[in-house]
Amino acid sequence: MVDCSSIQAALSARLDGEPAGIEDEIIDAHLANCEDCRNFYDQAAQLNRLINFCAVPPPVTPNLSEIILAEVEPAWRRHANARVVWSILSRTALVVLALLYLAWGINMLGEATSISIQEDPLSSRLIAEGAALRIGLAAGLGFAAWKPQIIGGLLPVVATMWTFSMGFAAQDLVFGRADYETLSALGLLFISTAVLFAAWINSLGNGALRRTWRSINATPA
Repeated sequence: MVDCSSIQAALSARLDGEPAGIEDEIIDAHLANCEDCRNFYDQAAQLNRLINFCAVPPPVTPNLSEIILAEVEPAWRRHANARVVWSILSRTALVVLALLYLAWGINMLGEATSISIQEDPLSSRLIAEGAALRIGLAAGLGFAAWKPQIIGGLLPVVATMWTFSMGFAAQDLVFGRADYETLSALGLLFISTAVLFAAWINSLGNGALRRTWRSINATPA
């Protein structure tokens, strides 16, 4: 025989959405004739509704990837646009420098042809070598403007040329004996080195100097 405790346990299971263990016809027939079980069921149902109403919904976890992308994308676009602008400016500057060296070299070739090899062979040879050097620099800088990936290889060459030229001309610069051609050569070499260095850093991307310094100091990234 089914008693009230069994019916009330089945009612609790029914409210929780669990198997009651007793057929619904038996439970309903008992409720029709038992006031205590009806009161228990009404109170349990009211309590169940109250608990469901006050239950805190599970927290909604935001999509962190969308938030991160929304913050990072504008900065990334700014850096990308800045790199494009610097690339255009540096390549334009390389073209201008190449044209200057080319014009200078052609002008020196004209001077070399005006000097007789028989009368002054040393001056003629030095001017011809200087012209060849400047035309070679023009070709290298022009090619670097066309193919920026070679800038990393051209930079040490031009920087070394400027360093040694500066060292050889240091005494003339200190005592004010340097002529216009010497100053022009040093200035163009320095500008060429600076432009190549800026283009090289720009090609490496943001934080290149910091990464290079850390690698030199063996500092973990």
